[in-house]
Amino acid sequence: MLGRFRFSWKWVVLIGLALLVRLVSLFPNFIETYYSSALYPLTSALQRTLTGWLPFSIGDIIYLGFGVWLLRWIILFFKGEDRGGRWKIVSNLIQVILCIYILFNVLWGLNYNRMNPAKQFGLVVADSLGATDLRDLSSLLMERTNQYRPMKIINESEARGLAKPLFQTEGFPEVSPSSIKASLFGKLGNYMGYSGYYNPFSGEAQLNTAVPDFLIPFVACHEIAHQAGYAKENEANFVGFLAARRSTDSSMLYSSYFSMFLYANGQLRRLDSTAARQNMDRLLPAVKKDIQVYREYLTSYDNPLGDLVDVFYGQFLRMNQQPAGTATYSSVVLWLHAVYLKEKTL
Repeated sequence: MLGRFRFSWKWVVLIGLALLVRLVSLFPNFIETYYSSALYPLTSALQRTLTGWLPFSIGDIIYLGFGVWLLRWIILFFKGEDRGGRWKIVSNLIQVILCIYILFNVLWGLNYNRMNPAKQFGLVVADSLGATDLRDLSSLLMERTNQYRPMKIINESEARGLAKPLFQTEGFPEVSPSSIKASLFGKLGNYMGYSGYYNPFSGEAQLNTAVPDFLIPFVACHEIAHQAGYAKENEANFVGFLAARRSTDSSMLYSSYFSMFLYANGQLRRLDSTAARQNMDRLLPAVKKDIQVYREYLTSYDNPLGDLVDVFYGQFLRMNQQPAGTATYSSVVLWLHAVYLKEKTL
């Protein structure tokens, strides 16, 4: 197979660009100044301008197209029928992977390596929290969750409309024009275990509209935070929450505080299960019903595919500066506590 290798400048360019991307990723200050704060806002705005006006998801079509191509590659590989044999097939795949790696990082992925945004928000974020801190934080989040439980939960379209203007206020990177769309994959997202995702190749924020309605407003804010350049999941959770709490709509406020309460109380349960159970007991009946709906939703879609996706996505996060894997989402609690210490409230 190696004997069929032929020198090509295409390889030199692709490998050179991939190494350059990797080298740049080692310098967070450079990325923060010249990429996250300068280049990325321009390229992402251009992406949203090109795709945002369309009523359907271009990014999902790109994913579908890649899936078809990958299936064709697998068939050709095992048949060995492509011109040049299996080496040519493998060579093409490696080149595609290098192109995807370069595009992913240039269009968005370098944001994983930007400076920690604690300085931007004037926060001192602890490495861990003790039981006392978690009890105080969880109790406050429980009270806010009760306070904002709306009489009527808004639908997905209304949630998108509420989320957009929250990122056009002072203190947040401008995300304009907006591009928030329903995923074309529908309930498949439930089986794969995601409620939303950002597509770096189209600039679109995708929502899984098949999740319980009361989750969608905060999911929209989380995905817009990704659009704003906060790539790490805990940071997107945090920035999404900061934006959501500026809302005057009870559905948006409830969705964000509900999500944060579950993260904080889940961590409290590991250190003080009695206090965590007391928080759950103090929830309003309507909130308890929503939690039951959420649990039933998770149980009904529990399947090996979701577990497999979770493993691969966890590894993806670890490769992108998030060593805790999928547990990174819940580390937003550290950021919430930092705000609580600074403002004495949430």
